[in-house]
Amino acid sequence: MTDWQLLAPDEDSLALADTARAQFRSLHGPAVMRAGLDGEVPGGWEAVADGGYADIGMPEEVGGVGRMIDLVVMLEEAGRALLTAPLLASALAFRTQVAAGVHREDFRRAPAGFGIAEGIVDGDGRCRVGRVHVLGGHGAAAFTLVVKGPDRGWVVVVDAGAEGVEPVGQATLIDPSRPLPAYRLGSEWEEGGEGSAVGGPGAGGVAGVACVECREVPLGELERVLAGARVCVAADLLGIAAGALDGAVEHVLQRRQFGQVIGAFQGVKHQVADAYTAVERARSLVYGAALSLGEEADVAVRDCLLANAVAAETAVRVASLFTQLMGAMGVTFEADCHLFLRRAHQTACLLGEPDALYLAAARIERRISR
Repeated sequence: MTDWQLLAPDEDSLALADTARAQFRSLHGPAVMRAGLDGEVPGGWEAVADGGYADIGMPEEVGGVGRMIDLVVMLEEAGRALLTAPLLASALAFRTQVAAGVHREDFRRAPAGFGIAEGIVDGDGRCRVGRVHVLGGHGAAAFTLVVKGPDRGWVVVVDAGAEGVEPVGQATLIDPSRPLPAYRLGSEWEEGGEGSAVGGPGAGGVAGVACVECREVPLGELERVLAGARVCVAADLLGIAAGALDGAVEHVLQRRQFGQVIGAFQGVKHQVADAYTAVERARSLVYGAALSLGEEADVAVRDCLLANAVAAETAVRVASLFTQLMGAMGVTFEADCHLFLRRAHQTACLLGEPDALYLAAARIERRISR
């Protein structure tokens, strides 16, 4: 039975949040983000692993500890601190592995990458994907991919260094401190012929990449498999919004104009109050989605889609307000507001545009209410 009282986290979860906040702040996320803008590839996995954060929210039978709500409050603190270590990518990979039944305890010994792609897995367990952006791909030991084929899907784990895994270039990113490199799995796809497009069945003779683990999933079940990952992304986005709100409040209580702090002006008060309300609304939805993962499948998927969409919109909105309230300082490189805005925009559409997520949730709700 779901303990809905955990919508207000208990003492254990709050203690975990306090510990995670202190440790993640000690990793100096804003400074590392700025270094990422100069081309440095962020690290930090050792601190995550030594703190046991990769084990939180994993099933006890595979050596995990804590509950899904604990994973959520931890990722919220990671987002608030602008953590650059590959914790989010690894959490997405591990939760998706658990949902698909392919997780192994040894996977958590190293950082993991995560991506969603169109492609195919043949009968020999070899994966072929034309192009996939992998969150946390740089430095990952393995990639966990949700592969969508023409009539079915798969969750696969592939060795990042396996033969056939090839980088295919990187577009300019809004936030280089959260790498999203692109890869091709298998040789070039053949041109011409029916079904020869990326992910199609007509690419005969193309060598794929051997899967370490693979599980076929009906297309209709892919959203169920992704539900836990959506909660993780939503928690990170919630933390980004909360961190931006903290920064905005600190600024308006210090910045003075016309002989008083700007937070005393009604127009500023109302904007900050609205942002606070938006963050608390998103927090309730994210915590509720985490708890609903133990409920009926359609309900859980709907709640996770809504949490992902609302958290994405809230993170962008509050980070934008932070920048606006900073005034002229908000467009300087030295101000932290642009770091929150970069992180919010790059993460917001990681698992789909908010409008598409709302539409998917509405279709599920229509089905449930019939």
